[in-house]
Amino acid sequence: MQTASNSARVSEFAVWVGAASIGVVAGCAAVAYVFGDGLLTLKYVLFVVGFLLFGLGGLAIQPKAKRRDRERVSFDTEQPWGIEERLTRLPPLREMTIPFEERVSRNVKIFVTSLVVLAVSLSLEVVAGVGV
Repeated sequence: MQTASNSARVSEFAVWVGAASIGVVAGCAAVAYVFGDGLLTLKYVLFVVGFLLFGLGGLAIQPKAKRRDRERVSFDTEQPWGIEERLTRLPPLREMTIPFEERVSRNVKIFVTSLVVLAVSLSLEVVAGVGV
């Protein structure tokens, strides 16, 4: 079995987080456009969604406790999701073969996506000056 290089793993991780972040921001922008008044609503929706993703991702990346029998939150499964298969057809990943079990955990990807979404919300306030 051939192992994937670190650059392939990092590329797949970056493409996954980028695509997820763009999807979340676009979805939040649609909600803010339909139900709110533009950028101010977008900033708040991004904060709430980013905070929820942060909580879920934070719970998911916790190590398993030795003495607890509870099930933990996890987004990792045995098979790739359909969108993940489509992402591997994008240019940086097109020539690379990364076995699914060698990719960065989905739990970590969701946690990092939450940080990106929160950073976009913060940049709307600090850089773009969106405020009350």
